[in-house]
Amino acid sequence: MDRQAAPETRLVIDEAILDYLIYTAIVSSLKLLDVSSKKEHKALSPVQMVDAFLPIFRSLHSDHHAPPDIQFRLRLLQFTYVFVQHYQPSSAMSSLLRPQNIDAEDPKGSISANARQKQHYDMSLEKTLPLFLALSAAQNALQGSAITEIWMILAAGYMAQSYMEQVIVYQNKGADLLKEAFTWGYDADCRAKEDSDEWQINRMFGADESSIQLWESIKEEHIQAVSPSSIGYCRYLGLSQYILQLRPPDNTLLVDHLESLASGELSVVAFREKIVEFLTGLLSAHQAPLLIQLERGKVDGLSRKATAALKKRTGFVDC
Repeated sequence: MDRQAAPETRLVIDEAILDYLIYTAIVSSLKLLDVSSKKEHKALSPVQMVDAFLPIFRSLHSDHHAPPDIQFRLRLLQFTYVFVQHYQPSSAMSSLLRPQNIDAEDPKGSISANARQKQHYDMSLEKTLPLFLALSAAQNALQGSAITEIWMILAAGYMAQSYMEQVIVYQNKGADLLKEAFTWGYDADCRAKEDSDEWQINRMFGADESSIQLWESIKEEHIQAVSPSSIGYCRYLGLSQYILQLRPPDNTLLVDHLESLASGELSVVAFREKIVEFLTGLLSAHQAPLLIQLERGKVDGLSRKATAALKKRTGFVDC
């Protein structure tokens, strides 16, 4: 007679496995983005393991809502993965490219081969920006925190990079390009569905009046930095000299100015390093999965001796 674990036990085990796989895939993906690392990493394998295990988890536990920390880690993996695809596109696409959480009522189908092919060749910063903002909003909601000035500068820099990429790489000359890149901010008339990504992002930007004003100020400075016009002034003293250096000289072509910024003051490499630092901080801000802690030999709240005893009792084997 086959012995099977009770449903509650199976859920705990499967959830621990899923959390471990997600965490491992994030770490592997971040190593791919680390410009200081000269080693080759195979982040795709851990991502594919998540991709394979996720439908199994949903099928076995169709009525289960995963804990917020696992939901957040999956969102973090989704953004990290698409950000990796922007810089190091792979022919083997993951269904993680489509935003989703792991609750059973969400769509479960994989994206079609044609859609994957299209996304493979068009993973622009413009398309990853909403995921970045949604990830940030989810973190703030989870921890009950507000956006900081440092984050605002990072977000405005992301928008500037998105605009620069459209002009330099995609040779997009749309009249509303600049406006579209920096369209994000608080909208008092927002009618998005409550708890949707759009609603969460709007709520994040509108935490209080001072945050709204500071964001608009920082956003305006970055617009001035990449604007075709050299006319403008900086209202935020802390960045004024920085922005003055970025404004295009008179009679300078926009694309020439942006290419100069991309290799200098608004370096693409520096931008990537800042995003990696941000993502690493998000990962570290949450308690690591239990299996990761066991693997490290120290579980929060337990001594190393007690952790070793727990590993022995549960049959945990170090790889």
